[in-house]
Amino acid sequence: MLKERDKILEQLDDLLIQSTRGRGAIAAISGSTAVGKTTTLNALAERATSAGSIVLNVVSSPHEREVPYSALAQLLHSIEAQCITTEGPANGGPGSLRHDSASAVAAALTPPGPQDDPLAVARRTYQVIAELTTWRPVLITVDDIQHTDTATLSCLRHLAQRLTQLSLALVFTHGVSVDEQPARVLDDLLYRTSARHFHLEPLSRVDVMGLAASRLPVLPSDRLIVEIHRQSGGNPLLALALIEEHRLRAASESLPGPVPPGTDGPGHQTTTEGGASIGPVFYQAVLAYLHRLGPRAVRLARCLALLDEATTPLLLSRLSGIDPELLKRYIRLFTSMGVLDGGRLRHAGVRQAVLGEMPHGEATQQRYRAACLLNEGGAPPQAVAMHLLSVGPLHDGWVLPVLQEAASHAMEDGDVPQGIRYLELACECSSDEGQRLSTKSLYAYGQWQLRPAESGPHFRALKGPILEGKLTGEDALWVAEGMLFHLNFDEAVEVVDHVNTGDENLSKALHSTRMLMAAEVPGLLERLNRPLPATTAPATSHAELRARHALALVLENGADKYAIALAEQVFQGSQSRPISRLSGLPKALLALCYADQLDAAATWYELVSAEMEGPDAPGWRAQIESVGALLSLRRGRLADAVRQAETAYARLSGPRWNVSSALALTVLVEAHTAMGNHQAAAKHLAAEPPPALFLTRAGLHYLYARGRHHLATGNTYLALSDFQECGTLMRRWNIDSPSLAPWRLGEAEVWLRLGDREQAARLIEKQLTNPDTGLTRSRGMTLHTLALVQATAKQPPILRDAFRLLEASGARYEAACVLADLSRAYQQLGDKRARPTARRAWRLAKSCQAESLCQALLPTSMPQSMETRPTEGSRGPDRGVQDSFGTLSESERRVAMLAAQGYANREIAERLFITVSTVEQHLTRVYRKMGIRNREQLLQGAHAVSYESV
Repeated sequence: MLKERDKILEQLDDLLIQSTRGRGAIAAISGSTAVGKTTTLNALAERATSAGSIVLNVVSSPHEREVPYSALAQLLHSIEAQCITTEGPANGGPGSLRHDSASAVAAALTPPGPQDDPLAVARRTYQVIAELTTWRPVLITVDDIQHTDTATLSCLRHLAQRLTQLSLALVFTHGVSVDEQPARVLDDLLYRTSARHFHLEPLSRVDVMGLAASRLPVLPSDRLIVEIHRQSGGNPLLALALIEEHRLRAASESLPGPVPPGTDGPGHQTTTEGGASIGPVFYQAVLAYLHRLGPRAVRLARCLALLDEATTPLLLSRLSGIDPELLKRYIRLFTSMGVLDGGRLRHAGVRQAVLGEMPHGEATQQRYRAACLLNEGGAPPQAVAMHLLSVGPLHDGWVLPVLQEAASHAMEDGDVPQGIRYLELACECSSDEGQRLSTKSLYAYGQWQLRPAESGPHFRALKGPILEGKLTGEDALWVAEGMLFHLNFDEAVEVVDHVNTGDENLSKALHSTRMLMAAEVPGLLERLNRPLPATTAPATSHAELRARHALALVLENGADKYAIALAEQVFQGSQSRPISRLSGLPKALLALCYADQLDAAATWYELVSAEMEGPDAPGWRAQIESVGALLSLRRGRLADAVRQAETAYARLSGPRWNVSSALALTVLVEAHTAMGNHQAAAKHLAAEPPPALFLTRAGLHYLYARGRHHLATGNTYLALSDFQECGTLMRRWNIDSPSLAPWRLGEAEVWLRLGDREQAARLIEKQLTNPDTGLTRSRGMTLHTLALVQATAKQPPILRDAFRLLEASGARYEAACVLADLSRAYQQLGDKRARPTARRAWRLAKSCQAESLCQALLPTSMPQSMETRPTEGSRGPDRGVQDSFGTLSESERRVAMLAAQGYANREIAERLFITVSTVEQHLTRVYRKMGIRNREQLLQGAHAVSYESV
């Protein structure tokens, strides 16, 4: 099975044969721990027993090393057992144990005591063994002789010196000691000139394959054998464990049902890149191996598990208390057996298993020592804080700053839950009230990132300490901004006024808060007792400040080139960024969106979304997702807008409204309205918004979206009220930009619906007289509405200009609406471009999933030109077709119109929600009634199809 082991056994067999001929032999089997020495020794003993030899076994233990003659006592008991159980022929022939001699031998088997003369004990032992060899050949095995007590070793040495005339073989196993100096008498015994030495090397790949073949029903692949050999380091104990893991995995996979996914822990299996299964059997084998190495090895493994990535040789030596030189030998040993990789425990499951069996008191003490040593050595705060979490509250002076810094780093790296755990412990470690309040402000900010909708109470709880002067500076402003998010405006204004005392050191932070208020809650700026300082946002300022500045500029000035460049700079500088820099990305995206830079904003959104998959910061992800929903809405991706807005709203909404959840809700309302899902839109509008919402930018979106819904459902006067209120607020706050909320266009549509074309025209003229701020999408929408207040003959060129602008800006839904109106204008003017324009509008609307617009574009009735009888002298191939078109049913007419536009049968079926077979049946009847044979003739007779909506 194991070729290398078999060769050694064959050589040991030769020694046994030599000893049976009266020439005693001595052999030593060496090797590292758990390499198979005991297995080889037991196999030899079985062979000797089968050959008729008396086998006396001794197993030494480190716990009995200091007990004199403890191993000899085992040997004497073994001899006594042989005397009792061995029976020979009645005549006492050769090879049998005579009963009279057995009695004499048994009388000499009393174990000696420490007071006995060592030489006398050695001689008596020799006499007993020599007597046994006269009856049969004797094999004495001593396992782990390095643990044998010195007194017994002296007896064995006395025996080894007198082997030449005895039928006796002495075979010992001894491990490679890492941390102990062997006794001199042991060296005298092992390194006699007559002794044969056999060293067991780790298993070769061939041996591992043989081991697997003996334990598995199906021989594994060469790749798996290589991986088992690599993971075990050739150690038989670990190799067998890995083979058993593979057997268990194969057995579970053969059972019906899905295999539960594993996690890298002590109770589950994982699979390495090489295909080997690692699980609890392997972890327990590693623990067994460590314990066989001794207490010092176990202590070292626990220190390795505690330190993990922070492990260094010096730190490991100080924590474990092991001498550096001895430590090197242990590290080499652990590495050779496959447990270590680069100075760390190779598997997380092994690490957890080692820590799992560590007594709680010892673990707490060692973690505290590890934290102290790491802190003294200048380790990163997170490496120190990891241990402090397991120790509990401490009041050492260095603990609180470490925990605060570790929390900041964790949240910057995207591990917000871990950062919050650090801050929770930091609050318990704070003995100074100011430090504790500063920590609580960080904690509130962390809670906002983790559960934004539920973080409001954490901010409100800090209002009192701020007004009492116990929490000041930027910490207080962070709290105020958290209050703004939750629409707690009275508290926020009170805090901002309290902090805004003219302190030059806070001018940048106050300016940042001013930019946030201008962009998010512009209605609140006029309620401050004193204006916040207005400074610039230099390129060296924080990304959040630059993003806020860019958004405020776009809202005030439209597609401001500097603002666009500032927003782009935020994205360009955000590559390989910490999570803290993500705070500026939602506002930078909004700046590009409100500047009608939809394609650029979409590109950055895709990049940011991909990078946000890793960090565990739901607050920022939800904010970015809500802006992404607004982008999708404006690009005509209505279904995407609904999906993204629903995701963002689920993460942001809670028992109370906030600015970000309100934005997501308005996108849902506007997208559902455009798709014709008016019940869904109404459901989102059912809850009464708080008055504070209408001091925010999100409140403007809400008014506009609700106005669109009212207009679409026929509530024109309610729509008019919403649009007008939206305009009033935007003008008051000096952010009257159509890219934010085109309220004038909405109000103009209402007046057109009410029949007041002059009032609508005045609103459009007012919009057109505003400075051209480079807003392409907004300009296209304005031209669209301008065309609707013109005479039909003047509409096409204006609509074509509007379409070009909207198409260039990526606003597909608005472009489809323009094409729909253009097709109607062409139809009313009798222009043959009506049909292809309507078809193009339908396809564009379908790509936006604007089903309401699609239905409006479907053909429903025959044009008057087809219903009118031709003059008596008229001629032409279409006359009969036109006469018979009126005989078609409504369903047949719909199919005929789509077929006349060039749609395939399957496309017609999809658009009318019928089967392909039904389409074919309708066309058959259409051809028969109209007296035609094919689609070509249908196209000739249906060139003036109407596109009136249903």
